[in-house]
Amino acid sequence: MALKPSYNDQLHLPGLSKTEILILALEASQKLEWNIEEVTPEGARFEVPFNMYSHGEEITFTIEPGSDGEVAVRSQSSSVQFVDYGKNRKNIQKLRETMEEIKTSLTPEELTQKAKDFEEECNRPLTEEEKAYLEEEKKRNSFWSFFIPRKGFMATPILIDLNLLVFIVMIASGVGIMSPSTLSLLKWGADFGPLTLTGDWWRAVTCNFIHIGAFHLLMNMYAFMYVGLLLEDLIGSRRMFMSYLLTGLCSAVFSLYMHGETISAGASGAIFGLYGIFLAFLFFHRIAKEQRKALLTSILIFVGYNLVYGMKAGIDNAAHIGGLLSGFLLGIIYVCSYKFEKADAQRTVSILGELGIFCIFLFSFLMLCKNVPPLYQDIRGEWESGIVEAYLNGELEEENENGNQSGRETANSSSTSQYPPYVPVGNNDTWLSYYDAETNFSCQYPTNWRKITGAKGLTPSAEPPLLRLVNGANQLTITALTYDTQKEFEHIKKLSLTLPRNAQGEPAEDYKQSNVNINGLSMTRTTNPLHIGAPDEPGEDIQQIVLHYFQESKKRTFTIVMLVYDEEAETDLNAITSSIQITQ
Repeated sequence: MALKPSYNDQLHLPGLSKTEILILALEASQKLEWNIEEVTPEGARFEVPFNMYSHGEEITFTIEPGSDGEVAVRSQSSSVQFVDYGKNRKNIQKLRETMEEIKTSLTPEELTQKAKDFEEECNRPLTEEEKAYLEEEKKRNSFWSFFIPRKGFMATPILIDLNLLVFIVMIASGVGIMSPSTLSLLKWGADFGPLTLTGDWWRAVTCNFIHIGAFHLLMNMYAFMYVGLLLEDLIGSRRMFMSYLLTGLCSAVFSLYMHGETISAGASGAIFGLYGIFLAFLFFHRIAKEQRKALLTSILIFVGYNLVYGMKAGIDNAAHIGGLLSGFLLGIIYVCSYKFEKADAQRTVSILGELGIFCIFLFSFLMLCKNVPPLYQDIRGEWESGIVEAYLNGELEEENENGNQSGRETANSSSTSQYPPYVPVGNNDTWLSYYDAETNFSCQYPTNWRKITGAKGLTPSAEPPLLRLVNGANQLTITALTYDTQKEFEHIKKLSLTLPRNAQGEPAEDYKQSNVNINGLSMTRTTNPLHIGAPDEPGEDIQQIVLHYFQESKKRTFTIVMLVYDEEAETDLNAITSSIQITQ
């Protein structure tokens, strides 16, 4: 086991000259259909073609100087495989057996004549056609050949080139090369539910061609190049194009279903789809057992590792799973098409299957569009009006800070209060949307209220709040806690609704509790005065309003705490809480 497994062995061919040994090796390689990479008087180098039956191995054949027919042979995997399942050993075994067969079939005179002809051939000057051929082979085997379309290998280089071109144009337009901004990704066509499902359907396509930085692009293109070399030779260029597009669409729609509020981009969903197709062929197509086992293990390791790695935050694993499943289904359809002998029948079955996969995508996409949350339409409006762009650029927060500063200066000239003043809603203020994907909580708030980022809980071990808004001394804090057991949930519920008692054991008169309904959510509202400062000091008297919502199905509690210092702020807070929605 190694990154690039290898196997070394010795061949013994006594009584033969170096040229005669080379003749046997060269004719054996031709019979085995290996590529001859290099020939010298001391040996040769062969390449086992990269195809369905091999990941590509390099055979080094070296005649030991001064020996009587001693040859060192090494077979090494060309790509990272970890385990070669004896392929390198079998390569040398095949070479030995084939050379023995050729030696047995030739008389000593024939072998001597072939060696003489070979030496004469090596010493003559190359023709112009041979020079052109060698130059063409050099180009074909170079690194750049992966990016140049040719007969039988059209789709993979074109799709790789297209991904690279899009990224280059993005960089040329000012997008960050290592870490593009959220706004840049949205402008270039990243998948984002509130936009994709409310009119920008094309994002389900474009998200498969844009990448979140150079490293993201390089890793995806490496994986694509690897599977493309194997798969395009198997299914053809037309199917390769369709597979990339269809599985990319399915990966996008599955991502929208699982977490539509996540910004998603990259070719990985489509690439997982191609691996899904290849898995279908390995499971159901007639492939030699030893090759099938090696390829299946390598691909399952790749898929499994990436799915486990995709559980990390910031990685769209839903797109990977959607692409893989749709690709596996499409692969089964392609496998079934090969059961028909006529090419027209194979093509018809493939096209019908592709239409079926597209219909699955279209139906799923339309159902998601039909059931979009109301918040999505609000975000769409904010996107079209430029509010989202201004917010992501920090312009709204800057305006809000300026407004708070001017209000503070005004208040300082007329008030000696230690607290900053409340800033009312101005003509330039607008409403922003907030959404928490984990709890499906959403609300809206005006820009005269400042969102506190990185807010912490009341204690070091406490969960941070979902949202904290501040305007002067007025605050709104929203927290959500999920409990492991029903018993713990019921205890917290009872404790939260218990009011303080007076000396007579009755609920304190200052505390008022009532039931309210906000957008279909039954909440308990508690109001009470709150004194800020030491008991023996004047301090400040403010009003505290607490809303409790208990989500029984999730054993989760939502607590909305409002501290009202200025009466005018209560109007804002009532408007904010009236926009609260929690999707079950």
